Amino acid sequence: MKIDSPSSITSREASIRLEWISTRILPGVAVLLLSIPLSQWADSNLPDGIIPVSIIYLMIVIILWSMYMAVQYAFVGMVQTRKAKDKVTMENSNPHEEEGQAPVFLLEAMPIVAESNGTESVCNAEVVEEIAEKTTITDSKAISEEVNPDNEQSTVPTTSASSTYQQGIDDFYQSQAESQKKKLDTIHEYLLYIMSPFVYEEDMDEFCTDLLRFAMDHNYRPKVEWKRFKTKLSSFDVRHLVWSIAIRLGLGKGKVYSNDDCACYIECRFASLCVTASGEPLSHSTLRNLTVTSNSDQIHCDIQGEDGLLFHIPSQLGVEKDRR
Repeated sequence: MKIDSPSSITSREASIRLEWISTRILPGVAVLLLSIPLSQWADSNLPDGIIPVSIIYLMIVIILWSMYMAVQYAFVGMVQTRKAKDKVTMENSNPHEEEGQAPVFLLEAMPIVAESNGTESVCNAEVVEEIAEKTTITDSKAISEEVNPDNEQSTVPTTSASSTYQQGIDDFYQSQAESQKKKLDTIHEYLLYIMSPFVYEEDMDEFCTDLLRFAMDHNYRPKVEWKRFKTKLSSFDVRHLVWSIAIRLGLGKGKVYSNDDCACYIECRFASLCVTASGEPLSHSTLRNLTVTSNSDQIHCDIQGEDGLLFHIPSQLGVEKDRR
């Protein structure tokens, strides 16, 4: 067997062998030696003959070696993470300095230096070509501006007009959306207050959602009738309720909502309330009369204030008074 002389071993090979001895051979010997007293102690504490000493010794060796490898890999991972963080920190603090490199041997560094010199010359040539191209483009732009100096001035007003036109469209629709949201929030607050004596709290979201859909679309017609009330209401009450909402959204001739829209919604949503004393359904023409009153009214028509939106409920009366 050929044995390498000390002079023929390179520093890299020597470092590899030293690492192998320090991380594998020495810890392995330590594990074997440490396992002897541990196996004797375990054998003395276990019932006689239950497990052979050799098996106990082998198990302890495996456990100790596994623990050592786990700790070693965990430590290596922590060191690598720390190095990566330090490298990122150095790059952020010194962005113009060259990146630190691991030390290499002289013979290995020579081809790297030659390659870097070649790369640097190629990069310099590319930089020179890029500068020349930019100079050519700049010169051509200057010549075109001298030939037709009014081009830039004629383009600016056109661009400005186009952006102003689009800005006007965006602002208009944003204003419409904000106004619609304000109306729906106000109506929702009114419904929560005025219907609290008649609708169960757990049903209030569903009840309000359907009426808000009608507030967003005058052609909306419910598919399901609402029958769950805490206290019985009449057709007068629901007519007053729907009228109080529609009048704030535009009710009347030439406006968004009509009495027919409101009557159709009431017929679909509150059919069981729209009957006579004998149980006959009320006619459509009767339901169109939204503001008619009776002695048993529980929900009254809420005429809008000066702003045309607020209801006469405690949370909104204060807003109305402040505006006055």
